[in-house]
Formats: sequence, structure tokens, C-alpha cells
Amino acid sequence: MSPKLIVITDLQHFKLFETKKDPLGRESLELLESVDSSETHKRLSEKVSDQQGHFKSAGGSGAGEDHNLVLEWERRRIKEIGEQISDALKKHAHEFWALAAPKAINNQIVELLDNGNKKSLKINLHSDLTKIPTNKLLEHFTK
Repeated sequence: MSPKLIVITDLQHFKLFETKKDPLGRESLELLESVDSSETHKRLSEKVSDQQGHFKSAGGSGAGEDHNLVLEWERRRIKEIGEQISDALKKHAHEFWALAAPKAINNQIVELLDNGNKKSLKINLHSDLTKIPTNKLLEHFTK
């Protein structure tokens, strides 16, 4: 029987776990992958090429506008998470998998997955569990 995979993610963190059973049949989690987005820790001024005040504009307004940079970054990060999940599911054999992602991005992530990955998704929690200790994670998926 193949193990179960569990993906815990938010916009900053991506963690992939595999369930393991000990000789007594107790389940535990083993961390397979952990990725933190380096873009999250950058200031807005480090993410854009136009620096405030380094260009002229007619009328003098517009300085400091973020031009929806935050929304664009979130959209790109969600797409990246979808790709990370797809790659992980291809790389690691599994019977089924589970996902925990914040409500605001969960459905967007699932929409990016192919039908096979959607079908093998058995548990989908609309929760941010990235800060939960590993030894407490499994109980969220067994309720």
C-alpha cells in the first residue's frame, strides 16, 4: 500500500509530508519537502524596477502606486504552488493525498491541478496549518 501525502501551504510556505507507520501501526509524518518563498521577505521596492521618484510623470500624480503588484504576486505564487503540488505528486508514489491551504487561496490552487490529481485529493482543509507543529498536524486530517 502506498503512503499518503499531505501538502500544507500558504503564500509563504510549502511543506510536503508523507505518512509513515511504525511497527505498532501508529502513523507519523515525515517531511519530504519544505520551501519558503523568498519573494515574501522582500520589500516592495526590491520587487519592482521603477523606483518612486526616478521617473517623470505628467501631472505629478501616480507616485507610490503599487499597480496591483500584491495581487499579481499572489496570482503568480498560487500558480507556483499548483506547480509544486503537481511536481511533488508525480515524484512521490501515493495512494491519495491531502491538502491544507488558507480559505482565500485553497480553491484557486485546486483549480490549477489536473483531473487525476483532483480525483486523488481525499481531504481538503480550508485552513492555514503552516505554523502547527509537525507532531500535531496529523490529528487535523483524522477528525
